[in-house]
Amino acid sequence: MTIITAESDGGRAGITANSFSSVSLDPPLVLWSVKKTSTSWPIFAAAKSFAINVLASDQAQLASQFAKSGTDKFKDVDWKPGATGAPLLAGVTAQFECVRRVEYEGGDHLIVVGEVSYFARYERRPLVFTQGRFSLAIDNVDASLTNADQRGDPYPTFLTMFRRAFLQRASEFREEAHSVGFTMNESRLMYHLELSPGLSLEGLARISLLDLDAATDGIASLERKEWIGRGSDGSLQLTVLGLEQNAKLGRLAHAAEANKLMRFSAAQISKTREIIEAFGGRLDNVPAYREPQ
Repeated sequence: MTIITAESDGGRAGITANSFSSVSLDPPLVLWSVKKTSTSWPIFAAAKSFAINVLASDQAQLASQFAKSGTDKFKDVDWKPGATGAPLLAGVTAQFECVRRVEYEGGDHLIVVGEVSYFARYERRPLVFTQGRFSLAIDNVDASLTNADQRGDPYPTFLTMFRRAFLQRASEFREEAHSVGFTMNESRLMYHLELSPGLSLEGLARISLLDLDAATDGIASLERKEWIGRGSDGSLQLTVLGLEQNAKLGRLAHAAEANKLMRFSAAQISKTREIIEAFGGRLDNVPAYREPQ
């Protein structure tokens, strides 16, 4: 589900749309459609740009609010103007700011094409509308397997095995994090901030492998929860409550992994860690393996 927004001469417009589509990669073009009779269309027609806000799983009420006509759709909605001026809604899973290029006739709708000038993605489950109701999208590990997996390759590469293990464990960890109030981005920020207290926002974003907008969004949420605070110099640090929450998530994650490792000996686990670390380290200076003579 998406909400398309625009601004022109101080007027704002927003429309709930079931979907949008990619048209081209070079240049990056997308399209969506709107009823010709929509009362919001005049603002979109006057605006030079629009934004596509891809809704998160907990924003069904927002989708319903923007689907109604004749109301103040932006009432009590947290938003900010984007670089192009179009409203960007808070808490979404992704955002695309687009320059409006052209419209085409499509029956009782207009097909609107825009060129993407900026986008952002956040670690939130998307909201889906299917079979007449709101739904959630979940990972389907089986559907993500490679052809070798589907053939039952008896000797899959380590890369294939790592990928399968990561997808499965990441899906489980997401649910563990959610159960104690974390999003995936928040858990990454909290983990690295506990390891390296006193980081700036930019430094924390870099070490957490998040773009600055995603990190800013996550930090704002964590500050509202009072899990992180700021020093007198503006540096970030975990609060006592934040440390407790991190410890709680750590216990959940370690217990889940311990349950999977119960049938292996300490020596087997140690050797497996050694193998995994070899793939994560620099191997270009290691002498090539030679069969014993």
